[in-house]
Amino acid sequence: MSLLEVEDLRTYFYTEGGIVQAVDGVSFEVGRGETIGLVGESGAGKSVTVKSLLGLINPPGKVVDGSVRFDGRDLTECTERELRQEVRGSEISFVFQDPMSALNPVFTVGHQIAEIVEYHTDRSEKEAHERAVELLDDVGIPDPEQRADQYPHEFSGGMRQRALIAMALSCSPKLIIADEPTTALDVTIQAQILDLFDEIQEKYDTSVVYVTHDLGVVREVCDRVAVMYLGKVVEHAPYEELYRNPKHPYTQSLLRSVVRPDERADALNPIEGTMPSAIDPPSGCRFRTRCPVAVDDCARIEPPRIDVGPNHDSACILYKDEYGKMEEPTLHERGQR
Repeated sequence: MSLLEVEDLRTYFYTEGGIVQAVDGVSFEVGRGETIGLVGESGAGKSVTVKSLLGLINPPGKVVDGSVRFDGRDLTECTERELRQEVRGSEISFVFQDPMSALNPVFTVGHQIAEIVEYHTDRSEKEAHERAVELLDDVGIPDPEQRADQYPHEFSGGMRQRALIAMALSCSPKLIIADEPTTALDVTIQAQILDLFDEIQEKYDTSVVYVTHDLGVVREVCDRVAVMYLGKVVEHAPYEELYRNPKHPYTQSLLRSVVRPDERADALNPIEGTMPSAIDPPSGCRFRTRCPVAVDDCARIEPPRIDVGPNHDSACILYKDEYGKMEEPTLHERGQR
């Protein structure tokens, strides 16, 4: 059984301008000790998806449908108190994108880590502090005993991110959700953080959901990849298969838009247009308005994800004859509720 099973997750935001279908029928699984990457442009719904897993969506947003089964327990049926006391920080930890805003500037780094240990375990204040020092050492921060007594502003950007990772590991969680943890870091520090995630997974046998828009990052740390576009997963495959044999036109476009080190800078081939509004998404395939190979049926049929290879699925009608019949979508599948 998978550690995490997300099925048909839908999270909407009810605004004056209309209903924002930020996450609209997302499904994926995470195995024990596995890393899966959620990839896509800004606005694809990646961050809303992972925040929905832990009940971190505030009004006007709401999880309206779907299930999130974690270790056999449906988190969508948990109360806020149950999530806070029994899941967040202990079973599932979150590494946020901006370490400066995620750390409290008026408390020492060691105090903030120790506070989580005390809250979720029966360790004393002294034992919790010792655990904080141990974790800072585990994530590669030099002089951890001294650093534990320093404040976030005394840490560099890379060290603050390491401190957040130490905080996430404080109670030995089964799953870590990392929401673009290297975006604000330079390339050298980014590589160090990616190496750190590999070391953490090997030492703690922790599963990871890694959110990023950077396909290079995915290739470094992920076992499998789910590509998202406008609230939906459009392709899912092991990362080697995805890079070698991308099926969905959006995935192909993403890969073409990345310049390799051996290519000229003018070889950049960006995706034309912009992502449509999630308030009034296009009918049928949501990528069709930017797709270079769209046909008339793309506006009429919302393609389900179909198997296009071993552990590889794609939501594109181009493969309906090759891999199987694609049924007409129901009104529910079209999002017309």
